[in-house]
Amino acid sequence: MTFDTFLFIVTILYICQICVFIIGLKLNKDITKNDKRYFASIIIAARNEEKNITDCLNSILNQTYPSSLYEIIIANDNSTDRTELICQDFINQHSNIKIVNVKTEVNTKGKANALAQGIENANGEILLITDADCIVPNTWVEEIIRRYEDNVGLVGGFTLQKSSTPFEGMQSLDWTFILGLAAAWAGLKYPLGGIGNNLSFRKSTYDETGGYRKLKFSVTEDYTVVQAILSSPKRWKYVYPIDRKLLVESKPCNDWQTLIRQKHRWGKGGLDLKFAGLVVMLIGFLMHVSPFIILYWGGVLQATTALVLKFSSDYFFLHYILKKLNKVDDLRWFYWFEIYFIFYVIALPFLVFFGGKVKWKGREF
Repeated sequence: MTFDTFLFIVTILYICQICVFIIGLKLNKDITKNDKRYFASIIIAARNEEKNITDCLNSILNQTYPSSLYEIIIANDNSTDRTELICQDFINQHSNIKIVNVKTEVNTKGKANALAQGIENANGEILLITDADCIVPNTWVEEIIRRYEDNVGLVGGFTLQKSSTPFEGMQSLDWTFILGLAAAWAGLKYPLGGIGNNLSFRKSTYDETGGYRKLKFSVTEDYTVVQAILSSPKRWKYVYPIDRKLLVESKPCNDWQTLIRQKHRWGKGGLDLKFAGLVVMLIGFLMHVSPFIILYWGGVLQATTALVLKFSSDYFFLHYILKKLNKVDDLRWFYWFEIYFIFYVIALPFLVFFGGKVKWKGREF
């Protein structure tokens, strides 16, 4: 097989893959509207979040869902800054907030340990998970609860990042792409995962898995718990709506070092993906690296054609999602995203296998 033929096959596979994902998005019909009023527990794992926790809590307190029907549990993960003091001020003013000071890790560690201890103190039938650096819309709790029909065990949602610079914008489009894949797989009835700062599940389904203390430790704890619940004999349904009323806003990484560490962590967690997920990653890697191999041998036309087709496919996929979320303006960062996308996809396997231990929030895993 010649390099030209190989590039042609990889490009076709990539385009077909994007087409399948768009079909998955179209099949991801969000028609679940339940009128039950469940009591909900919102769990926030917080470690040294004095700069973020105030905005996060204010957004959660400003919900259309009655405050008497939800509680906020802050799992203070051994913070050494003013996080606990700030939370205590909120507790003094709001009866539906409580703090859990995370104890020494025993059967699990890291964020999974904080979430486990937060959940153990939760009274809600539905658990909603977000991060301290996130701002949720005022419809967040109500719209998530409305998706919980009797056969629904999990509800996922989109999180995009606040973006005013190319560095921030390319990160937000990266999240759009990744979460778009998650929504597409859900539409295809083969859910792979979600993101842990906009995720919810029934407490009963969590308890059925044994919780984080019983599950195998992973640096991507959200993927682990989603797969454990979906593997339950009860065959719970996973709903992944593409709805602006559920859209959470997160803060982007401030610098390249933090971004690289984030990708390292996600890449390590990605090793636990199902076979289909690994195939997607492989095709993506080959699509990004092959044009440059051809270009090295003088195939300028072939490489340019392949990249233009790849860019067009990516743009159409992102546009479909962002239009639903009323965030099409984020596509102004598209060119920056594609440059970043190419280099990080090529570098990721080397980072995962030769990057050493995962470093996150001052810890190593």
